[in-house]
Amino acid sequence: MKRLVLLIVALALLVGVGSFYYANVDKNYFELQKFYDFPVPNSATLESENQNAKNYIWEPSTGTDVPLTYQLMIKKSGWKQVEIDGHSVIYKKGDEFIQLVLAPDYIGILKE
Repeated sequence: MKRLVLLIVALALLVGVGSFYYANVDKNYFELQKFYDFPVPNSATLESENQNAKNYIWEPSTGTDVPLTYQLMIKKSGWKQVEIDGHSVIYKKGDEFIQLVLAPDYIGILKE
């Protein structure tokens, strides 16, 4: 009986923490208005930009995968992953496409 109660309490705590995090994850990101409101981490530093691309220095980027918290925010913003090609991930929202390029300590966001 004690195990069941502990399991229920642990599960409720896990669900509560997960719900709180999901509700507050967007405080760590801002949206690029000219890039179809694609989210960018607040901790990313703009390195260079042009009309169709913005390049950021962002230490959590490993260069191989989009970090889980960033994936969660992208999905929460309505973007769907449509293709992965090496260090590049393509997202779609409506009729708009964004290519996210990953490298160690770097992300590039390109309009397609």
